[in-house]
Amino acid sequence: MSAARAAVRQLGMLIAFLAVMGLVAWVVLLTRLTVPPRQALAAGREMLKHRRVLAVVAHPDDAEWWIAGTLRRFVEEGAEVMLVVASNGEKGPNWTRARNLAEARKEEQRAAQRVIGYQRLLFLEMPDREVVKQSDFAPRIREIALEFKPTLLITFDPRHPELPYLHPDHEGVGRTVREWRVQEGGGVAIAFFHSRRPNAAVDITDVYEMKREALQQHKSQGLGGAGSLNRAAHARNGRRVGVPLAELFRFVEARQRTD
Repeated sequence: MSAARAAVRQLGMLIAFLAVMGLVAWVVLLTRLTVPPRQALAAGREMLKHRRVLAVVAHPDDAEWWIAGTLRRFVEEGAEVMLVVASNGEKGPNWTRARNLAEARKEEQRAAQRVIGYQRLLFLEMPDREVVKQSDFAPRIREIALEFKPTLLITFDPRHPELPYLHPDHEGVGRTVREWRVQEGGGVAIAFFHSRRPNAAVDITDVYEMKREALQQHKSQGLGGAGSLNRAAHARNGRRVGVPLAELFRFVEARQRTD
């Protein structure tokens, strides 16, 4: 074989290898529904039947960015909804130049609560970006869950987080909530958001303006004008399932002990 033919053959093998790796990356890394659209919407409707909902997030604004539409749907359905915010997000941006960013962010979260209407809001006051390093974090989650007695947990997906945005507090919070469920709360359903393997969709078209208003309360994070960017993200979700705007989840029913 001539040197030229060998080079062509090696180039062909390289191209084939890169094509295979690209396909693998698409399958593994990109967000995609794991069920047909109609089934995802049906799972979303099943989620909304729950009447005691405990959502656990890492920072103020997490709920408003990802799940506030769904929380509003729960409120409208008559559910009791509790939002737990692990940290005050004091290491985040400070666009308003607040003297005490932690307190400012808490007040922004309270303002968002008034818009969406969830009944209970609890701040755990854990250090920002170090939530899961705190020895009392997991015990606090256990204590809250045992007291509130949710039938549905909502938190970040620690196993299949949506890329490219990753944050140690996000995945850490999701992991801690998931571990409590596996160890003690097997009778509780769980819905993971910020997941690249969603199987449930909640149509938030009719409540999106409330979600946008709630998101805009987080002015210290520069989200006062973030409605268009957030709407575009939920429009992409909606196109996946055939509705204008949607929030996506990886939903695990109560009878499924592991996920």
